[in-house]
Amino acid sequence: MTDVQLRKDHIRLLDNELHLHAPDEACGVLIGRKEHSSIIVEIVLPIKNSRLSDRSFELDPKEYYDAWKRAEEEGMEIVGVYHTHPHSKASPSAWDEESMENYQTLWIIVGVDGIHGFEWDGGVGPVEVIKVT
Repeated sequence: MTDVQLRKDHIRLLDNELHLHAPDEACGVLIGRKEHSSIIVEIVLPIKNSRLSDRSFELDPKEYYDAWKRAEEEGMEIVGVYHTHPHSKASPSAWDEESMENYQTLWIIVGVDGIHGFEWDGGVGPVEVIKVT
């Protein structure tokens, strides 16, 4: 994959998640579809952080299942996850990198310096975030 497409309303929601849940991390899933080397996000869906931590996150299992079911019912799939770094830049922590290796999907991180995308490809690599209308 080379890029992820997020609409302006997605960007606003992600930015709101950063501030709304601080000092803890917020998290959720990205629902959409894959087209060639792009991921098109249709829904950004917040999910409860079961850890209530300012340094890590865990998607609530029931809410994650409900999100998966919703995506399937709407003919889409969970194409990635997001979480916030309310105290730091939007780059993967050591815990994030370990988790990315185990859950190889698109990762969006929202930090004090903006929104950045990452994927695991034998190591952490950047994914271009394209803001669309």
